[in-house]
Amino acid sequence: MSNKKNPRKQDSKKKKEAKKLNKQLELEDKKLLAESKKYERQLKKDAKAEERARAKIRKIREKQGYIVNEEDIVRFKVDLKKGLTEEQVEQRHTEGLANSPDTQVGKSIAMIFVTNIFTFFNMLFFGIAIVLIAIGEYYNLLFLGTVLSNMIIGIVQEIRAKKQIDQLSLMFAPTAAVIRGGEKVDIPVDEVVLDDVLVFKSGKQIGCDCILKEGTIEVNESLITGESHAINKRVGDILYSGSYVVGGTGLAIADKVGSTSYVEKLATGAKKHKNAKSDILNSLNLILKIVSIIIIPLAALTFINSYNGDNLNKAIKSTTGAMISMIPAGLFLLTTVALTVSVIRLAKKKVLVQELYCIEMLAKIDILCLDKTGTITDGTMKVIDSVQLENRGDYTIREIIGSMMNAFPESNATSNALIEHYGKNSILKADGIIPFSSQRKYSAVSFGKLGYYVIGAPEIVLNETNYAKIQKRVERFAEQGCRVIVLAHTKSNINPDSRPKSTTALAVIAIQDHIRDDAEQVIAYFKNNEVDVKVISGDNPITVSEIARRAGVSGASRYISLDGLTDEEVVAAATEYNVFGRVSPYQKKLLVQTFKMNKKTVAMTGDGVNDILALKEADCSIAMASGSDATKHVSHIVLLESNFSAMPEVVAEGRRVTNNIQRTAVLFLTKTLFTILLTIFYLIVRRAYPFSPNQLMPFEWPVIGLAATLLTLQPNTEKIKGKFITNVLRNVLPGALTVLFAHIIIHFLTSIEGFTVLQTPEGYTTVTLYVTTIIMFYVLYFASRPFNLYRFLVFVVSAAGAILIVVFLNDFLKLGYVGLKLPEILLVLVFGFGIYLVLNFIYWAFQKLRIISKQEHQEN
Repeated sequence: MSNKKNPRKQDSKKKKEAKKLNKQLELEDKKLLAESKKYERQLKKDAKAEERARAKIRKIREKQGYIVNEEDIVRFKVDLKKGLTEEQVEQRHTEGLANSPDTQVGKSIAMIFVTNIFTFFNMLFFGIAIVLIAIGEYYNLLFLGTVLSNMIIGIVQEIRAKKQIDQLSLMFAPTAAVIRGGEKVDIPVDEVVLDDVLVFKSGKQIGCDCILKEGTIEVNESLITGESHAINKRVGDILYSGSYVVGGTGLAIADKVGSTSYVEKLATGAKKHKNAKSDILNSLNLILKIVSIIIIPLAALTFINSYNGDNLNKAIKSTTGAMISMIPAGLFLLTTVALTVSVIRLAKKKVLVQELYCIEMLAKIDILCLDKTGTITDGTMKVIDSVQLENRGDYTIREIIGSMMNAFPESNATSNALIEHYGKNSILKADGIIPFSSQRKYSAVSFGKLGYYVIGAPEIVLNETNYAKIQKRVERFAEQGCRVIVLAHTKSNINPDSRPKSTTALAVIAIQDHIRDDAEQVIAYFKNNEVDVKVISGDNPITVSEIARRAGVSGASRYISLDGLTDEEVVAAATEYNVFGRVSPYQKKLLVQTFKMNKKTVAMTGDGVNDILALKEADCSIAMASGSDATKHVSHIVLLESNFSAMPEVVAEGRRVTNNIQRTAVLFLTKTLFTILLTIFYLIVRRAYPFSPNQLMPFEWPVIGLAATLLTLQPNTEKIKGKFITNVLRNVLPGALTVLFAHIIIHFLTSIEGFTVLQTPEGYTTVTLYVTTIIMFYVLYFASRPFNLYRFLVFVVSAAGAILIVVFLNDFLKLGYVGLKLPEILLVLVFGFGIYLVLNFIYWAFQKLRIISKQEHQEN
């Protein structure tokens, strides 16, 4: 037999592959075209928003008597050493030329009232109330009690949270260093005025547009442009608001403040700021859209079906009863209140939550990325050993390092450790400095004819040959968990944008970080909760690995240096290692992106400007209060006491609120879904919807109101699994279908002799209401499992509430329930026992269809 392949089959296969490829290309082209159109629409939308913002700002300034036109501003000639006088600062405030924005950030008290009152569903509720008042059905207005209490609770909780957050935000607001009256003072960024002299150093965010007048600094403009590389700024250059200093020091004049740069801030903020993602928020918005679309047509059809020309009041009660039951208004309130309560609880523990729904995201994380310095360690360092290698000059190592430290106008943790060990001196006179930055990983000082002395990472400062000579010493220190730096010398000029050349190592210095006392306990918590911990640092990977091992990070021995790796190599390494050393700020961001591409929910902690890109990319970002202003500005959560041990509390709070909202949402949405199904069913059989608004009270208040609220407050530290809307809807379907099934049976029993009470509207409503209430208690039972004492008591109190309403409030509230005879009582009892079997059968069917797992049914 021949081994040659059939040419026709090969041609056919090639044609199929080519056709498939062409389809893929066409699909990609369509996607690109759609994205292009979407981008164009967004640009137009941004332009209109900018125009509206300009007009709004102009009106506000005119109303307050501020300067409106830029050409009317008289600029001051300012002495850099003296700055503005008190009179000049006061004049700027009077002119409205301070850095405070002309539009309020966040909701005002008035806006909280407006947004809680004038919602789509509230307006619908109030419209229904007006109609019921017009026909004299005052007893059917009881639903307003729920609506008004929802509004009041929402307003009170939001105002309470606002005050709490405002107080914490004020305590930890970003500051600016300015020179006024010849003295350097720290003031809130909002109080900077036009022509102020600002002092900038590494880690400070630039709060207004400035012009550099003295010094040389490096800034990162990634928050504005998205580009991560540092930009050298010299005298005369513009420092843009929103960028931050990564190296050097300098003096600058405030050139544009407040409204004069506000529109630009607004535009860049809209494009670059990313809110925390929220599965709950997205799911609730989807439910809101669906209900909003179907409620009006179903209400219209229900009214037409119920009204036959002489029973207007009955038709209105039937229609409003269906409409009110369809709206899960309490669920939206309960979600907001539950999250707001969590924010208040965390605020009392000195945790500032800057984005409400980030609590949920932190509770769902799969990967926690930790920066070593300032997170696992507390940021303090100490020189523990040093080895002098070569020094042919006339100056000792102590004199050289002391002179270098004296030349730098700013300090960091490393330089503080060197100063403590070597001191400062002025033996050598510097004529040029290159400040440390996280991208360079070295700093350098020029001492005239002596050349440059460099301090930094050995493998960065030295070439391969010279590094190989000291590699064993470096690795020995690194294996002890030390951060290793080298003092080197070169006669060549150094370009700040590249590595030093022709350097000779003079000394190897070992510095040790102090690991936080609570680090091991916190990392153990995340390990026990199935969260992978990744340590990402700019330090030597061996050092980082040892510190990670001491802190209890799993797989700490699996480490890699990312220095010199391509983007493709970094992506490949992301899933293979737990410890990453020599990581640049861009590579930190790339690692977070890679984790997310692998369908992981990622949290990132950090305290330095080198962490900002990764923090912005993470699903949830956590900053230490001891970190830079820029880091705190972009983070979702700020640990105000830099207390790493607060992390488990934040996660536990997120799990509590998310899991409990998921449980209680089943109760709200079961009612919404069965109401929709019943409305459609009664339209098909041409029968009026049986319930008026107040007749749902036996299960609406005890089960959906009281029980749902109490269940939301209970402790719950279970790991969150799956999607919110999927988890909720598949647990909603059994209860809603059971209600529909029960109503179908009862409807067809009306024609059977012996059930005469079902043939009257009042009797039919009473029986169906009792049966529906029993089903809702079964739904509460399933939502409360596994039972503990707290959930059992909630169930008992809810049942007692339902009985009290039926027995004692029927006549008083004119609920319209009628007394049942033996056949109807037996029917209700049969349904009471049979419903449990029906629900279990539906759950069994869902398990067979793999809609719901057996474990999930047993638990929930």
